[in-house]
Amino acid sequence: MPEDHSSPASAGPAINRRQVLGAVGAAAGVLTLARPAAAAPAAENKCFVRVAAVSYTPPFHDHRREGVNLAALREMTAKVMHDRPDFICYPEVCSCIANGFEKGIESAPELEPYFAEVGKIAREFNVALVAPFIERQGTRFFNSAPIVDRRGNLVLVYRKNYPTIGELEAGISPGRDIPVGDCDGVRVGAAVCFDANFDNVAAELERQKAQLVFWPSMYWGGSLLQHWALRYGFSIAVAYVAESAVIDMTGRFLDRRGTDSLKVRQNLQPPWAVAQININRELYHLDDNQLRFPAMREKYGPDVEIEVFEPEGYFLMSTRRPDLPVATVASEFRLETLRDYLARSVKLRNERLPDDRH
Repeated sequence: MPEDHSSPASAGPAINRRQVLGAVGAAAGVLTLARPAAAAPAAENKCFVRVAAVSYTPPFHDHRREGVNLAALREMTAKVMHDRPDFICYPEVCSCIANGFEKGIESAPELEPYFAEVGKIAREFNVALVAPFIERQGTRFFNSAPIVDRRGNLVLVYRKNYPTIGELEAGISPGRDIPVGDCDGVRVGAAVCFDANFDNVAAELERQKAQLVFWPSMYWGGSLLQHWALRYGFSIAVAYVAESAVIDMTGRFLDRRGTDSLKVRQNLQPPWAVAQININRELYHLDDNQLRFPAMREKYGPDVEIEVFEPEGYFLMSTRRPDLPVATVASEFRLETLRDYLARSVKLRNERLPDDRH
């Protein structure tokens, strides 16, 4: 992450984002939004979810002295809902950074009043939200990414484990934990910007079986994140003001778009990336598992998809049926996930190490 950090609940009635019509004016032009009706509960078993990563920083507001105000974030969320996402992610510390990092620290709110306001927006539009901010906790400050589900509940808070030297010198404290939680039927986690340089963060997200990782940032991430997605087996939502993206578990960019994109500057597209990802999917090593391919194809045909990455020695298995979890197929054919296979190999390797300490 660059050292310069300046940059461009109580329960309520659920809103059905599937009935949102129109959109309101964004960089893409002037649109309109109709008030949606009540939503049905989300399906328990899913194959696909839609994810939006938004290139946007709200105007500066002193959340500490004037109370938390996320009206601008709500307006942008209304625009993004035209694409009917299940999850929306905004850039790193977006709610506090418009006047620079120092001002952001001075005006930083505490967690509870902040997430309560995020929760109101989530309930109104029936969408899970990641709205990063600078979190005040007593005399300490964190670069935080709270994840709020569509009902306005706080699922988890990720506090950036590896702030830059500039952040640390400015007064940001590093987080210690790397939580993963269930959000609207999806295993979610987060990392922030400079964290991409530290694979132990990705490894812990993998260990806890994250399916979707939010990565709010102040730079692109690029091939570092493509490596994370394929090696550690999760999709990534990249939210950066210049260009946001959605990266599939294959490491491929499904969509890339932000304020620096030509069509956004021409007011022909909005400043967010949006894509549908398959979460009924798992990553495996080819070793031993590949011997089951013929039998799997014989039984399930096109209902089960196997995508082989021969040079890496991996494959991704997914199913196209909500009533057929990928774990069910794996159990039936005795497939071992990559995470379990590598953990087993490390355990055996450590057991076989010679004891030469004497």
